[in-house]
Amino acid sequence: MLYELLQLALANLGRARARLLMTAGGVVVGTTAVIILIGLTLGLQQTAEASIGSNAAITQIDVYPSWNPDPDSPAPVLNNEAVQDMWRIPGVSVVIPTARLQSGELMAGDYSGYGEILGIDPRLMPYLGVVTQSGEVPVLEPGQVIAGFNVGNNFYNPESEVFEPVSIDLTTTPVRLRMYKFDGSDDRRVTLNVSAVLAESRGYSDYVMYMPLNDVIDLNEWITDQEYDPEKFVYDQVVVRATSRETVTDVIEAIREMGFGAGGMGEYLESLNGFFTTMRLMLGGVGSIALLVAAFGVANTMMMAILERTREIGIMKAIGATNQEILLLFLIEAGLVGLSGGVVGVLLSQVLQNAINTAIQQAPQEQGGISFLPMDPSQIGGNLIIIPSELILFALALATMVGALAGTYPAWRAANMQPVQALKQE
Repeated sequence: MLYELLQLALANLGRARARLLMTAGGVVVGTTAVIILIGLTLGLQQTAEASIGSNAAITQIDVYPSWNPDPDSPAPVLNNEAVQDMWRIPGVSVVIPTARLQSGELMAGDYSGYGEILGIDPRLMPYLGVVTQSGEVPVLEPGQVIAGFNVGNNFYNPESEVFEPVSIDLTTTPVRLRMYKFDGSDDRRVTLNVSAVLAESRGYSDYVMYMPLNDVIDLNEWITDQEYDPEKFVYDQVVVRATSRETVTDVIEAIREMGFGAGGMGEYLESLNGFFTTMRLMLGGVGSIALLVAAFGVANTMMMAILERTREIGIMKAIGATNQEILLLFLIEAGLVGLSGGVVGVLLSQVLQNAINTAIQQAPQEQGGISFLPMDPSQIGGNLIIIPSELILFALALATMVGALAGTYPAWRAANMQPVQALKQE
């Protein structure tokens, strides 16, 4: 029975092609709006996630000391005991404490440079989530340093009246570290053995030189004239890596409960995803308004069709068609109107997607280009608008459902017509 009703519905729609095209046009606009607007949020979300970096960056949590103005309740410090407590937190993969060199200026020939020097346990260097420019996991040996990607670009000529950055190849140019005692009584120069330069991470590590922790402790002893005491030693920062994205939030909360400050890209990504979800719902709702308007058009068209086919409905009932069959017939017709508009809307959205993505990639960022974008077009990767198959199926189902719902009342009117009265209509 359903197959016969479908054939009859298609035949009825085929007899009024012009009306079908005009009615489905509203559904086309609504479907296209829903797909493009939701696809835009998906593309922006993917671009934002790609700019954050790898999974290593997302699972990284930066821990830093907190501050408490109450002298009777001092804030906890990042000592060895605190580090051991962090290791015990469920969901923690590794804890990497670091200490900062208290004083120092980089020198390469006639040029001076700047870059933060951090001491790290060489055994933990592979877990920092960075790689060298050759793509290898960095290995830090005693007496060596590993430079961040941009450290070599931060040199300048101190004799020049105009500041002009100079790039230095740290692996081939001898680099020295000039340090000063805190009391200003002496200075010291140390030659740095740069064993590797890290690949660009677009993060904090690009501007850091990593040195074995024991070497930093020894140099800080000379700078401060204070002997190292493991019981009183305090780290400047601790990097905690969670086992997965899902555990990042729980680990951050546990660290904050210890009294420390904690944050990372994983927490930022979670809030970012929440923002894009809200944005998707809002823009999807805006697009759905066009579908709602189209629904009134479908309902109006179906009511006109019923008035024109009143006698036909009476004949169908007279030869044995039930109310349920009449109801189902007109619901199928209304659903097909929505589906046809949805199919065309999907095709149109695909065309617009390709056109917009191509235009974004080819347009210049400046000089009359797309200066409104918050990122360089090359960072979008050709996917400012992303239309996954799930979104297409959702749009088709939504368009069909809107058509069917819009035709519910007209179908009910048709199903409840009295055959005798319907046959009297000319």
